Amino acid sequence: MSTADRLVSVVIPTYYRNECLTEALDSVIDQTHKPVEIIVVDDSGESHALSVVKRYPEVEYIPHDKNRGAQAARNTGLEKVRGDYVNLLDDDDRMRPRKLEKQIELIESNPDVGVVYCGKQWENGHKVMPDSDIRGDVLHHALSFQMTPSSPSAMLIEREILDDIRPLTDRPGGDDLGLKIELARRTAFDFVDEPLLIQGHAGESRGGSMGAVVGRRQILDEYAALYEEPPQSVYRSALAHTYLLEAHILLYQNTWSLKAIKAATLALYYVPGLRLSFAGYALVSLFGRPGRRFGWKIYDRLVLGDEHQGGLT
Repeated sequence: MSTADRLVSVVIPTYYRNECLTEALDSVIDQTHKPVEIIVVDDSGESHALSVVKRYPEVEYIPHDKNRGAQAARNTGLEKVRGDYVNLLDDDDRMRPRKLEKQIELIESNPDVGVVYCGKQWENGHKVMPDSDIRGDVLHHALSFQMTPSSPSAMLIEREILDDIRPLTDRPGGDDLGLKIELARRTAFDFVDEPLLIQGHAGESRGGSMGAVVGRRQILDEYAALYEEPPQSVYRSALAHTYLLEAHILLYQNTWSLKAIKAATLALYYVPGLRLSFAGYALVSLFGRPGRRFGWKIYDRLVLGDEHQGGLT
């Protein structure tokens, strides 16, 4: 079968975001690669997305009878996929027209690679491009929480590998991290060095929930045996990034926070080597919310990365 004939399944979980869903669907339909099957799983529990999806006769629509969470919606979609490759697209993200075409070309060119991701661009224009080191065997990177920008929306994955993993484990706050670790345990990664994904909901909403910290701690516990293996820098890096995120969220939620200062200090203590960005954030945490605008710039560099830098996720 030629590359052009490979069926790609795009699974889109959605939850009360019809306006975003319309743009996501349009971006998939506009892909230069064909054929593509599109499966929308409506997790609202009341068929809220039906009014949108009925305008797209090519889309398979699966409503949940109650809200079960994003990971459950992904699992529902994965039960139905028929494609050789799968893209788990969030309903607030959009693909650039040649995303699937370029990813399939790359994944088909190397039999050892089962996942190809790409760069992304936030809606505010900030680009996050792959780090040149995060390809091939990326397990240590995944365990270190340094896999930006390989979010599920950015990844094209061989269906057989997902079949081996599913049902995807529900880890609130850590779903994406756990998925990347499981994929990295089974296959090599590669990337297209272009911002082929437009990431939705950029801005300060990134810093609002402590659930992301809880999810990271669950990952640290769940994969404790892997973290015990050398090098120890993997565990220290994961712990440092967890503390850094905790500090950032505490500063987002509070005018001033002793807990944020402590978390930022622990992040600086655990991070392997001298990382000026961690030191800068620890310093900014002393000033609480008044210094947060400057701290946000540091956080953006650390979490979202420069054009060729990795980050927390």
